[in-house]
Amino acid sequence: MKRYTALVLLLVVAAAQAEIYKWVDSAGNVHYGDQPDASNAEKMTKLPGLSTYAPPAVPEKPAREIREDQPDASPVAASAKTFSYREIKIVSPEEGATLRSSPGTVSVFVALAPVLRKGDYLKVILDGTVLDKKYESTVLNLEYVDRGEHSIAVAVYDKTGKKLLQSDAHTFYLHRTIAR
Repeated sequence: MKRYTALVLLLVVAAAQAEIYKWVDSAGNVHYGDQPDASNAEKMTKLPGLSTYAPPAVPEKPAREIREDQPDASPVAASAKTFSYREIKIVSPEEGATLRSSPGTVSVFVALAPVLRKGDYLKVILDGTVLDKKYESTVLNLEYVDRGEHSIAVAVYDKTGKKLLQSDAHTFYLHRTIAR
């Protein structure tokens, strides 16, 4: 039994010490293997390392000087000055649409370009009255709207409460089913 164990250990050690060969074929491709497949194969004593890539260093942008007498010179303040909404319009309900809702629920979908910024909000103007609720989404759900003809518009406000842009008004009709 000891002989078989010694023989197995010798085979394992021999396999662990296998030789590696490198050669180049006629097409110029480099090959590695444990047996030489070509006459120009050379025995490798050390394998080449992994190919790595270090990206070039990105130069830092020079810091802008901000003077205390110019508090709005920061990049954030500069972007806030140049930002503005280009378009706001009501997608649904369409102009002249008739809606049916027994509880008086009306969903208003608004297209706004660019998208609503964090801190800004929308308000609904229903029949000339600005409603109190602030919406932070372009899907607005109105509840308990009376039946009949209504005019609706939507305005976008910034976080300070300043109105930035208002949509055109749409007219829609709401029918509420009443059980008899």
